[in-house]
Amino acid sequence: MSYPTIHQCRGCHAPSASLVPVLRMDPMPLAGMFCRSAESARTAPLFPLTWMRCSECGAVQVAEDISGAQLYEEYNYASSTVPGLVRHFIGFADTLASFYGRDSALTYLEIGCNDGVLLNHLPPGWKRLGVDPSDVSRRAGAAASWRLVNRPFTPEVVKEHGLEGTVDVLSGSNCLAHITDLKEVFAGAALALRPGGHFWVEVHDLAATLAGGQWDTIYHEHKVEWSESALVRCVCALGFTHEATLRTPLHGGLLRVRFRRDPHAAPIPGRAPEPEPGLRGIQHAYDRRSDTPAARRLAKILDGGNGIIAAYGAAGRANVYLNQLPHLRFAYIVDESPLRCGKFIPQTSTPIVPPSGMIDHPPVACLVTAWNHRDDIVRKYPGHTWEWLTAFGEA
Repeated sequence: MSYPTIHQCRGCHAPSASLVPVLRMDPMPLAGMFCRSAESARTAPLFPLTWMRCSECGAVQVAEDISGAQLYEEYNYASSTVPGLVRHFIGFADTLASFYGRDSALTYLEIGCNDGVLLNHLPPGWKRLGVDPSDVSRRAGAAASWRLVNRPFTPEVVKEHGLEGTVDVLSGSNCLAHITDLKEVFAGAALALRPGGHFWVEVHDLAATLAGGQWDTIYHEHKVEWSESALVRCVCALGFTHEATLRTPLHGGLLRVRFRRDPHAAPIPGRAPEPEPGLRGIQHAYDRRSDTPAARRLAKILDGGNGIIAAYGAAGRANVYLNQLPHLRFAYIVDESPLRCGKFIPQTSTPIVPPSGMIDHPPVACLVTAWNHRDDIVRKYPGHTWEWLTAFGEA
């Protein structure tokens, strides 16, 4: 299957000559793909993956650019099915309500609202708008108390819907990684917000990803990974001032950054600072992926013929892990989302089953591929007889 490669930085539009390779992974299927049959899974297309760093702004990004139409026409991710995410967004909604006042009459716009898990918990008196191109948002928005624009967020969408200078608060949580042209998104945010309005951004923390050697978070849907300095540099170039940054452990490390719309703000001068510590080591962590304690333990169980192994959490991380270690033949992978159960992991054809599948056919060991939600998962199985393993986030 054909695919383009980027010719400029997604964050600052520096030319491709500014993009320096830092990681190459074996070809793999799209992490958001879940196939309807074992046969279609075996023939799922593979794509190479090259991680690049922009020497101008510091944004780290995937060179191979898969279109949004391919990624989100059938999106198998509903935020409200993940308990840890629900808690996070309830907490974020409480933070926003406290910051602005529950009784205030403000206009709130969320980029990438998914099934509305954040918008549903914001004060009902706020005028709430979600902009999201996925089928998941379309189904949720049909019966929601908030308004949906079922398209990608761009300056053109802002103009077409008469939103210029009308939005008080705008946010994007865990969605900026999925967008090809982020400079256009930042420009759209600047166009929509009134002067003094706030832009809240939640993104993976590149420093945490590198510190944990989390190569399983690197895939085509995660088009950009952000350091704080790179994000600030790119957003502030479009008429914003950086106000605050909070780091949280969600997803293995999250940045929550608040910007204020300031038409008189000056871009940060000069080029990006030196690459983040650990960037040069991520290739080494990936190359040694078969040599982690979890991978060795799973291989030993299979080699000894002592029973089956399973995985838990059929999210993007699982697609990456299972495809990058294909010699580990998992009998099945458990997932709690009805959007995924009954489907198959691409290429490996691993069946996705509901939690009852693990009770009916217990494994010797279960790898928590959704390791960022490990504690929630393990608590659901008191008195289990199998061994729990994780390949990342280990103490």
